[in-house]
Amino acid sequence: MKIVITIFMLVFLLASCKSDDHNVSSYQDVIINEALYNEISTTNYSITEAEISGDSLKVTIQSSGCDGSEWEVKLVDSGAIAESYPVQRFAKISLKNAELCDAIVTRNYSFNLTPLQVEDQLYLNLEGWESQLHYDF
Repeated sequence: MKIVITIFMLVFLLASCKSDDHNVSSYQDVIINEALYNEISTTNYSITEAEISGDSLKVTIQSSGCDGSEWEVKLVDSGAIAESYPVQRFAKISLKNAELCDAIVTRNYSFNLTPLQVEDQLYLNLEGWESQLHYDF
């Protein structure tokens, strides 16, 4: 009987801590703020996917948490424009995560990039993503 109860409790604990793959998408504008950009730490999450589609940056991030429903996520641009062709901009994702669970949670977010438009195209350098993202408008 003890073995059955122990197995039941282990299965329950493992099920309650499994990864949560909610694909809840939040759409918001990019924030252009150098001071905020400089304050952001990007060590509490990882970017697993990033692409620009139309005027949107679509990213998938992973971090620890319960289900990610309490996460506060923002895309912040430094305001700096590297003079090249196409021009380059620099952005970070800010994640405020107060969830105290150890599950690995994956969430999708979309950000409106139109406030970043200068000239006719640009490269977005997103900290934590290995390559530049081309934004043609």
